[in-house]
Amino acid sequence: MADQLDEAWGINLIVGQKVASLVALFGSVEYHLERAIWKLKGIDPKGTRPETDGKMVSAMIEMVEQIAATMPSDTERGMLTTWCAACRSGFTIRNNISHGVPSRIGTTLVFARNPQWHGEQRKKSFGDFWADEYTLDLVRHSFATLLRVIVQVENGEAPIESIATKLVLRALGEARSILGEFASQTYNPSFEKY
Repeated sequence: MADQLDEAWGINLIVGQKVASLVALFGSVEYHLERAIWKLKGIDPKGTRPETDGKMVSAMIEMVEQIAATMPSDTERGMLTTWCAACRSGFTIRNNISHGVPSRIGTTLVFARNPQWHGEQRKKSFGDFWADEYTLDLVRHSFATLLRVIVQVENGEAPIESIATKLVLRALGEARSILGEFASQTYNPSFEKY
């Protein structure tokens, strides 16, 4: 029966593989984000329950935003702030996928989170994600950028200012733009920007 549902929803092998890739990226970013906070705050978690344990990803992003505000240089602040903005939008997409109801519109798999199909009121706002192959690739590449940057911060082998090269800042800016657009409810999936 699962194959029939996949077919009805538009989850073919390629789309399914790309959605699975995103799920792995979501978890990896969240994992390394927590460890990056430890590094940025100078926390040694051995034998303790760190303040990050059990925190929602939005709270951890906020922690990095607070750390960024204390950074001595515009470059450091800018890199971390841009990373946080991209990550916040990215996890909106993650929630739309992970908590959304799959359906098919035309040939495209669409995830709808908190739909109000029966006129009910919801605590959280509606969100959707149109999971065509091209959009999935853009979001996957953006999350890969987020992952690479936060792993470098976590490693702490180089100061943040030296991580924030022009290439990294440009890649983060693109990731922020792409993820922000696909997380927005004003985005028109039929509009070809990229």
